[in-house]
Amino acid sequence: MVGALVVVAAVVVTLVVTTGGDDAGTAGDDSTTSATSDPGGTPSENEGTGSTETSDPTPSDDPPPSTEGAISGDGYTFELPGVGWQDALAEAQASGLGATLDSIIILGTSLDLAQSNILVETLTSGGAPDLESLEGQWKRNLGGSDGAVPDDIDDITIDGERAIGVRFSDRVNVNDFVIDQVAYLTIHDGNQYSIALTLPSENDAVSEDDFAKVLDSWSWTS
Repeated sequence: MVGALVVVAAVVVTLVVTTGGDDAGTAGDDSTTSATSDPGGTPSENEGTGSTETSDPTPSDDPPPSTEGAISGDGYTFELPGVGWQDALAEAQASGLGATLDSIIILGTSLDLAQSNILVETLTSGGAPDLESLEGQWKRNLGGSDGAVPDDIDDITIDGERAIGVRFSDRVNVNDFVIDQVAYLTIHDGNQYSIALTLPSENDAVSEDDFAKVLDSWSWTS
């Protein structure tokens, strides 16, 4: 999504949402999946550099990432949950992290040095009548290339919408860091939203509480 701050590099995971029912393909088809579904894959090992640094000495005209206030996405807003979290969408987009990525915040100074991240992906629900129609493919996409199997967790409500949840425990990313992931899937106004926290499996005392703050502050704008 820290007690004693233990920086775990490259815990970014892009969670590929689905385009329709349980047998639907992944968003962006195979090319998107291969580029984004490895657990904890670094941007440099997937696509791009994972950094906004450049050898060009000309200062950027882009505004600095937000470190306070609200994050606005496609049909929703939420509040940054606490000190140390910042908006990392521009850096993620520059690194080529998935066409369905709509927002991402990190606990740290950059994607590569983030302790935790919270990301949101959105895509049309394809007319799916309920979450159960999307659940199977969503879980398989979250499992990624390592075929990890999540544990179901209790449903929650996100600003009035039911959300189903899963948890991956002690998952090893490509840099051999052990990570946990908590993800929720919900549908609103014809779109599906995959909202996920990735954090170190140990020595992190704040990320899950901060994830709860994000979900509690969530507000639909459409």
